[in-house]
This record gives sequence, C-alpha cells and structure tokens, in this order.
Amino acid sequence: MIQKRLTGVTSAFLVILAGCLLVRAQEKKVEDSERAVKENEVPAAALATLKKLAGAAAITEFAEEIEHGNKFYEGSWKGPDGNVDALVTEAGDLVETEEVIPAERVPAKARAEAEKDAGKEAKLMWEKKTLVLYEVHFKKDGKGREIILTPDGRRYYEEGDEKADKDDGDEDK
Repeated sequence: MIQKRLTGVTSAFLVILAGCLLVRAQEKKVEDSERAVKENEVPAAALATLKKLAGAAAITEFAEEIEHGNKFYEGSWKGPDGNVDALVTEAGDLVETEEVIPAERVPAKARAEAEKDAGKEAKLMWEKKTLVLYEVHFKKDGKGREIILTPDGRRYYEEGDEKADKDDGDEDK
C-alpha cells in the first residue's frame, strides 16, 4: 500500500516536473546578442539613417544587435564631446541615441543623485540617451486608451489597462 502511494506520488511529481520544464522551455526568450559587422552588411535603409544621423562625421563602427527578439543596427562616430551611438531598425527607424557629454551639461538633480549613489569621489562618465517612443490614442469599448510603443512595436506602456494603470505609479491620471 505504501509502495503504491509512493509510486503515485513519484509519478505525480514527475508529471508536474515535466510540465514545469515544458513551460520553462516555451518561455525561453531569444538571447540578446551583439556582433560587429561591416558597412556592407547593414541593410540599405538602416545605413541611410545612420549616415544621416552622423552627418559629416565618419561612422567608425557598425554592429548588429538582437534585443527582445528583434534585429537592430548600431553605428558609432565621434561627436563634439566623445562617442555617439545610434540604434536603428532594419527598416531605418531610429530607436535611440547615446552621446557622451560633459558633466556640466547634465541637469544638477541628475548629477546629485548619481553622486549620492556613486559617492562624491567616483569618476562619472555621462551619456545622454534619447529614446524614441510613439504614443497612440484611441477609444475601445467606450473607454479612452493610450499605448506607447517602441519603433519595433513593443509596448512600452498602456493606459486603460487596469493592471498597468495600478502599477504605473502615476496617481494624477
């Protein structure tokens, strides 16, 4: 009798374990990666956008990045204060820029917060990051909605979704 119970418990455990492993395998995301590429490996639309952003500056490096299961291309060039990176989609849509800037161009509150975390003696290197997002407004089921999307179509924020509204920390809406 005890042996039958143990066999039943063991079988149940193995079924649950197999189910958990199956769910975990299905949840496994495409790993983010980055690799250097040559200019001729960058799609024409992405290359055109990167060259337009760089202006007269020569693009010194190109990379192909996989983030959130999407493919992007990055170009780097020398800006007035240091390195500039731009990330674009394969179709040439700007996703973000990062530009090295001197501390005096960083807002005082941001500098103070960083110094508080890092310590006054820490050497800080600042980059100004500009992220491109698209906001859309519409009505659905009689309610006003707002969705903020990244250029590759990922939802950054959704207003009108009760769970998102509770979690967003914005009590003014």
